Amino acid sequence: MLFRTALLIGLVSIAPARVSAQGVQFIGTGYLDGKGTDKSGLAASLLEDGVSPMNGLNGIGSGMTYTGFQNRFVLLPDRGPNKVEYKGGAEVDFTTSYPNRIQTFDIKVVQDGTRPTGWRVELSHIGTTLLKNPAGEQYIGLSTGFPAEGKTNRRFDSEGVGVAPDGTFWISDEYGPHILQFDQTGHQIGMLNAPDGFEIATPGPNLKTEMQTNKIGRATNRGAEGLALTPSGRYLAIAMQSPLIQDGGQKGLNSRIVIYDLQNKAAAPRQFIYPFDDTKMGISEILAVDETRFLVNERDAAAGANGRKLLYLVDINQEQKPTDLAAAGYAGANGKTLPETGFPEGIIALKKTLFADIGKLLNKAQEDGKGAFANARGLPDKIEGYAWGPDLPNGDHLLLACNDNDFDSLETGFPNYIWAFAVPPSALPGVKVNRLNEGFKFGP
Repeated sequence: MLFRTALLIGLVSIAPARVSAQGVQFIGTGYLDGKGTDKSGLAASLLEDGVSPMNGLNGIGSGMTYTGFQNRFVLLPDRGPNKVEYKGGAEVDFTTSYPNRIQTFDIKVVQDGTRPTGWRVELSHIGTTLLKNPAGEQYIGLSTGFPAEGKTNRRFDSEGVGVAPDGTFWISDEYGPHILQFDQTGHQIGMLNAPDGFEIATPGPNLKTEMQTNKIGRATNRGAEGLALTPSGRYLAIAMQSPLIQDGGQKGLNSRIVIYDLQNKAAAPRQFIYPFDDTKMGISEILAVDETRFLVNERDAAAGANGRKLLYLVDINQEQKPTDLAAAGYAGANGKTLPETGFPEGIIALKKTLFADIGKLLNKAQEDGKGAFANARGLPDKIEGYAWGPDLPNGDHLLLACNDNDFDSLETGFPNYIWAFAVPPSALPGVKVNRLNEGFKFGP
């Protein structure tokens, strides 16, 4: 059985009631076991690792977004399996020729008096869309697919996704970092250029080659990890997982959030400092609350009780106006660089406020017998996707989260989780959920 709600022990009948009078509260779990088949139409032949099927319904949690149509969501696999070592694979960081795709799901959170939380999460797989470049070539996760000798770019590490009001969707590419626009058939129809100083000059097939060769740009495997569209569809935000190489890379504490105006794509995007408190943390997602406020997902790489998975609230319209780094000269190959710690004189960073400790909420829910996890491995290492959904019947906002399970399975590692949380309007006033233009829908 592919789609499940978490197994709960000692169920009792509990009438659904108002979920929360104060803060964010866990209300349910759904999951995929990692052994399913998607609707891509691809063969079940194995990838280069000799383990992963081409058409597996797995690895879906690198990004997540609500489409604005009924209960429909897009879930995003990344560049594909690369955790299994295979002969010759070290030269390409064990990446495979996994065809990039999105998975469309209907996700319903419904009242259920037999569950300890009073709610259950239902998952229905609706469709699979393969992603192709403007030339109609299939994007793949293999790290050697970058442009060379006149060839078009085919390598893609898809990490963040958002659906626009016109039904097209945007995906951030960690390899670039590129920001690509697709129609609903999966054909690329647009692209936003990365800001000056974000792309590396010399792409390579593995992390070691790239990091030895490049002194400017995104750090390998730590590029445009999160993407958000504001409710109006006008602004698109990307969040860099870690500081740029010239800003200290993994030794630095100053990452960047970039804001594009889609009504003026030729304009240079604004850039703001997002400060970390610990070099072990990185950004995995950004989610719009309204036109200026965002939830930013910080996480470490630890699983279990010690894992830190935090949601912070930032506002680019904060009282002390944050510095636009691009306008201040902190951009471009020849621009000024940020220090590893602290801020240059006169430079104001985004102020972040802890909104929810998601790791603690999930661990506490499991301890209380509410079925947060499907196996004994507990809290996963990589919670990477967040999305609003349709409001719950009691008026609370629905917040969903998902994990990147690295194409593992329930039996051997982590399944693909979908966790549901209730957010009372008083906990975060002014939430606006993205909607499609009237008459549009998303998916088959």
